[in-house]
Order: sequence, then C-alpha cells, then structure tokens
Amino acid sequence: MKTVKRSFKTSGVAILLIVLSANLNGQIKVFDNGNVGIKFTTSTPLSKLVLNSPGVSNFDVYFYSGNRSSNGGAFSTLIETGTGSSNHIYGITGGANLGANNFLYGVRGGVTNSAALTVGRSYGVYGIAGNASAGYNYGVYGYLYGSNNGAAVFGTSTGDVSIPGKYAGYFSGNVHITGALWAYDITESDEKIKTNIKPLKSSDSYDKIASLNPVKYNLKQREIFSSDSVSIKNYYDPDSEFFKKPKYGFIAQELKAIYPDLIYESEDGTLGIDYTGMIPIMISVIQEQKKEIDLLRKRIEALESE
Repeated sequence: MKTVKRSFKTSGVAILLIVLSANLNGQIKVFDNGNVGIKFTTSTPLSKLVLNSPGVSNFDVYFYSGNRSSNGGAFSTLIETGTGSSNHIYGITGGANLGANNFLYGVRGGVTNSAALTVGRSYGVYGIAGNASAGYNYGVYGYLYGSNNGAAVFGTSTGDVSIPGKYAGYFSGNVHITGALWAYDITESDEKIKTNIKPLKSSDSYDKIASLNPVKYNLKQREIFSSDSVSIKNYYDPDSEFFKKPKYGFIAQELKAIYPDLIYESEDGTLGIDYTGMIPIMISVIQEQKKEIDLLRKRIEALESE
C-alpha cells in the first residue's frame, strides 16, 4: 500500500508539472536573445520584458494590455537609467488611447482615506526635478495637446468643470501663494456674469474716503511645521525681495469698519483685502472732486469776467 501511494504521488506531481509547463509555454517565452515575452510569442521582443506587445527597443520593460472596456491600466514602461545626448528617457510612462465615452488617465495617482486623519502626508502625484540645465527643471510638467479646449495643469477643489478655452494652468477654487505672483492681471468683469448692478453713490466713496488710513509696513515672518511635523521652517523666503521690501496698503481690521464688502477671511481666520475693489471707489472720488473743481473754475471765470 505504501508503494502504491508513493507511485501515485509521483505520478500526480509529474502530471502537474506537465500541465504547468504547457500553460507556461503558452504564456511566457524566453527568446534566443534573452528577452522574455508574456502572452507574446510570435516574434522576438524588442524590450527585455514585454507583455502583449513586442515592446520598444529603447525601453527595458514594456507592458501593454490592449483596448479595455472596464477599469484598469493601458500600458506602462520602465527604464532605470539613460545614456547618450539629447535623448528622451522616461523612468515610467503611462498612456491610454482616447475612444468612445470613457474616462482615460495617462497616469493616475491617488492617496485617500475614508475618514479625515491628523497624521501623515498624502501626495496624489509627487514630482522632484533638479540639477539639469538651468531653467529646464520641472517637478511637474503639463502640456496641452491638440485643438480642443483644456488646460495643461488643472487644479480643483470643486470637481470637474468644462474649461472655456486653452490654458497652461486652470484652477477651480481658491489659490494661495506665499510669494510674489508675476503676471499680467486681468480680472473677469463681463456684464453677463453680474447681477444687481447699481452705480456707486457719493456716500459709498466720497464721504468715506477721508476715514481710510493708508500705511507703510513690513511683513512679519511666520513659522510653519515642515513635513516631519517636528522642525519649523519660515513661511516666507527671508532672502526674497517680496519679504524684505516694505509694503503699502491698509490694515484689514480698520478697512472692515468702513468697507466690509472688501474684506475676506481665510480658513485660519486671517483677513485679506480686495484691493481691486478699491479702484472703482477711488475713481468715484476723483469724479466727484472733478465736478467740484469744474464748478469752482466756472465761478472763478465768472468773477474774473466781472
């Protein structure tokens, strides 16, 4: 009985190895040049390891899953290092061909939790770049391709929106910057996006302007926790002109008592001023003063003529 059992076990293992070998031969193949193909056996792969594709000669690993009608990846490639000059070397690339009514992602990264936490850090996409040619280091690079509207870089706190043009960057929601913003400032001000339009009264501007208190000041350095949640770092770059040069403006708490509609409050309670909103008020004052100047000029001319 023991001999029969041993013989049966040996035969079973042999049969299993034969079945596995047949399956592996149909799925994985090592070619004469040492390259390995998974679900690809018709010709010699161009990459060292391929899936469903011959690959590309300048990529060590090339995975391709073909067209998909459900959630999943399309293809990814991996190369460890690159040599030569002026070559485009990719650590990891991902792509998906557009088609039908699908949501397609070239590269998708997500780090979330069902409940809000008070520990850790999460980065959906984290990019670091540096020490290449000066001026050509991009932690994250976005390029808008084709003729349709969209944005090379899109950020939102409200969800997807239809972008009405072609932009290098488009943000839906508040944007916070700790340094200087270099830009040509254009404020959206079309009549079609406004309601309850009323002319400024002299009481809204002329009678209040004398109460304003223009001041000159310097920014106070603030401190914030660094990524390790222990060490402290500066909120502003202490060597930047933005931080070192004096500023001219108003104190938000004082202005709030005169023009509360121009004051906004951030999540941490810091008050901010809509300085663009001050422009119509100043113009209204100038217009009112011009009326008085014109009236005085006419009186002077009348007296001179007498």
